[in-house]
Amino acid sequence: MLFRFSLYGFLKNQRYYDPFLILAFLEKDLSFFQIGILIGFREICTNLFEIPSGAVADLYGRRRAMIFSFCAYIASFVTFAVSNSLLLLFGGMFFFGLGDAFRSGTHKAMIFEWLRMQGRSGEQTKVYGYTRSWSQMGSAVSVLIAGGLVFYHGNFTDIFWFSIIPYGLNIVNFLGYPAQLDGNRQSDFSLKAVAHLLGNALKRSVQFSSLCFDTFS
Repeated sequence: MLFRFSLYGFLKNQRYYDPFLILAFLEKDLSFFQIGILIGFREICTNLFEIPSGAVADLYGRRRAMIFSFCAYIASFVTFAVSNSLLLLFGGMFFFGLGDAFRSGTHKAMIFEWLRMQGRSGEQTKVYGYTRSWSQMGSAVSVLIAGGLVFYHGNFTDIFWFSIIPYGLNIVNFLGYPAQLDGNRQSDFSLKAVAHLLGNALKRSVQFSSLCFDTFS
């Protein structure tokens, strides 16, 4: 499993689009103002879905949440690659924000759950640090590959098509994760269950905020 965890980090950071995102949008004749609005919209979507995505992952499985996350990323890459319409690009940013929200913190929870199952909870820092080192290596390799692809193809938009490949491979990687890493999940989807868990999470957040306010006031 350590290999799969490290492979996830390496493939996840094959963000070929990252250094050229703004240039790719400029290539689509967008203004800097429009690009800023798109990026701001993406961040809003990520923050809006942060808590609901955690509730869904807890109820229906972390692997499913991660697979959904990377499917959302791929949907955003396809949208960015084929569309010059600002409205459709907003849709692409929505999918990207959704992917970020469902991915954030979920894989770390899977690593810690696996260590707990193996009776190795005391190695959390060591194991997570090792997987993070592969993530950083992936970032370094990604920049070199992205630069080569742009130099060879001569445009920035094609970089979104190439970004699909490592993200698709990561979905295959998730399919090899043991089902136990999903946690105590439900098999059937229920909006009522999601709403109940979300309500409890928000309630605890408010209580924690009140406690912090009382402590420091």
